[in-house]
Amino acid sequence: MTPNILIVDDDSALLRLLEKELEGYADFFSVITAGDGQGALQVLSDADISLVICDLRMPGMDGFELIGRITKQYPDIPVMAMTAHDRPKTRDVVLKTGAMDYITKPIDGAGLSDRIIKILKKRSEGGSLRKVSLETYLQLVEMEEQTCTLRIISSSGMKSGVLFFRDGRLMEARIGSQRGADAAYEILSWPGVALSIENTCPVTEKHIEGELQAILLDAMRSRDEDESGHSLAEEETAGDATVGSSAADIDTSAENPAEESAAPKEPPSPAPDEPLSPVAFAERKLFVAIGKNSGIQDVYSDPIWAGMVYHANNAGQVFELGDLNVIYMDRSTEQVLVVPGEENVVVVLDKQVPRENLISVFV
Repeated sequence: MTPNILIVDDDSALLRLLEKELEGYADFFSVITAGDGQGALQVLSDADISLVICDLRMPGMDGFELIGRITKQYPDIPVMAMTAHDRPKTRDVVLKTGAMDYITKPIDGAGLSDRIIKILKKRSEGGSLRKVSLETYLQLVEMEEQTCTLRIISSSGMKSGVLFFRDGRLMEARIGSQRGADAAYEILSWPGVALSIENTCPVTEKHIEGELQAILLDAMRSRDEDESGHSLAEEETAGDATVGSSAADIDTSAENPAEESAAPKEPPSPAPDEPLSPVAFAERKLFVAIGKNSGIQDVYSDPIWAGMVYHANNAGQVFELGDLNVIYMDRSTEQVLVVPGEENVVVVLDKQVPRENLISVFV
């Protein structure tokens, strides 16, 4: 996707001149123009913009106000100010407002293009990747506690978004003017993305609640449901009931014997020569160890945990702790176990299940 440069000025003749002078750089970037601040904000909301160049003196919303709003709403988009009045005090005010560069009129097209290309190259200084598994890469970002800004492009090239990380924590997400958790979930639902990496993060406050692994898990489940046309719970309860196949399978008949038939049943035994799958093996161990009233919500295999398992196991080897048996996570509404193996098995349980009982099942 060719980067889009937005140039904002109330001088329509200057805009036409700059468009003409920058035509020769179409392989590097495209030019979009706006005649005022409100028009610029509309473009920012509708299009993927990599750089804004704006005049300081404009009727209505001037350049100072526009720079301030861009810095707040689109902190990842750099802004270059331009003015015919080059004074030291003006320069200081512009840079304090949030602009990263400053250029004076009259503007030389060749010089401007060189500065644009330099800025665009800096945005991808951390490299770029194509057709990557986003969830796997993000687990590496978390494990290595990276501070970076990731620009994500969907496999179709029609959608783009930004993820902000500081010390491995997901701070913020943005798609156009949409921000926060909703933007993060949408970006994480895109398969086979391309991404570029900038080794800085302009966001200092965390605007997305929750840990990355929980957000990834929820996003992947939502994507699976969208692709199949129905929820995982509906799919699992369509067949024979097994322990932990859905929340609806959990026994609720303790006080009402008449509803005993709704209690979860022990996983069926395989044929004598048929080995248990990793998921079925985990279900059976849980059933034997903590019984049918166990509070199991779900048991399934999920490859997105491979990165975490790999790094956790390596850490155990470095500190001579032995092989990794299980990863335990205590979330606000549930407990999660990840059991490593040829297939990484994920177990989701209610909060009331004693942690010691859970871990001992797989150790």
